[in-house]
Amino acid sequence: MKPTQQNDRVSAHAQPRASQPAIAWSWPHALVGVVYAIRGAGVTLRDPQLGIPLAVGVLPAAMVGIPPRRRGRLIILVVGVLAGASLFLGGVLAHLPLVLAAILLAAAVLGAALLASALAFGRIVLVLCAPLVAAGLSYDDYASSAQTLLLLSLGAAYACLVAMLWPAHRAPQRLQAQLPDQKSMLAYGIRLGLAAAIVYAIAAGMGLDHPGWAPAACLLVARPQVDLLQSRGVGRVVSVVVGALAAVLILNNQPPEAVFALVAVVVLGAAAATVGSRWYITSAFTTLLVFLILLNGHLDETTYKVNERVGETILGVVAAYLVVWLIPTLQARHNADNRASP
Repeated sequence: MKPTQQNDRVSAHAQPRASQPAIAWSWPHALVGVVYAIRGAGVTLRDPQLGIPLAVGVLPAAMVGIPPRRRGRLIILVVGVLAGASLFLGGVLAHLPLVLAAILLAAAVLGAALLASALAFGRIVLVLCAPLVAAGLSYDDYASSAQTLLLLSLGAAYACLVAMLWPAHRAPQRLQAQLPDQKSMLAYGIRLGLAAAIVYAIAAGMGLDHPGWAPAACLLVARPQVDLLQSRGVGRVVSVVVGALAAVLILNNQPPEAVFALVAVVVLGAAAATVGSRWYITSAFTTLLVFLILLNGHLDETTYKVNERVGETILGVVAAYLVVWLIPTLQARHNADNRASP
């Protein structure tokens, strides 16, 4: 079977719409993000060190948007709690010996891939939960990972309550996406799990402060479809650089609390408004908020943190390219040569 045929079969659910703009903008969605940001912005006016994390807590809800029916809006709460629980689980794995943590990360990715072939909800586990488990490997104490779980859960609950105030309307009919076959997802999950485990071992072995960033980048950009992988890989690197530099620029000017509050509102509004974009720009918003937390009061660590974030992102993206595109392509050529030999 040709690699392109296998990729199409594995990722029929991930095919981007041809009409999807490179950067989409929706004012109604922007309004949703702004409303979500009000609570965090209010706290930021008094204490940016607490308000910015509260803004991060509603970021997953801003990405989800508001489903048309109120019953369906419970998914906002589910996604937020799952995101927090995944990060917490990664924080637990981080306390295990390196080899064991890497093995369990690979097993989690494989399990998520198999679940995606069995249930429609499994795709959320594969594209959201597995990368966040990897990101959680950056936590070095239980208190931080537990605080993140609490912030995301409370943020999701707040966003869900806000979403319920929006008028309900008829849901547009959508074609039921066909689940990928189990055999293809098994092979994909094994390769992707090994890649995530290897880059985590490399980052942790180098003694980096946030070794989970590399496997998280690998899992976030990896898609079985090659053109989608390429756009997400390039978009991830560019977005991380832009988000990190934007945070550094803001902090270097030593702004008052009101500027931090405005940034929280603008970031959440823009993140929600552009969620339908074909280009992968989400990481610019997440990186900006994360770096405002990491570097606020620690500007002496700017060069190290930016290099660490960008370097681990490139490492993860390269690993995704190897296991999703290069290795299957070389294997397919090898098999074709064997069949062509006498």
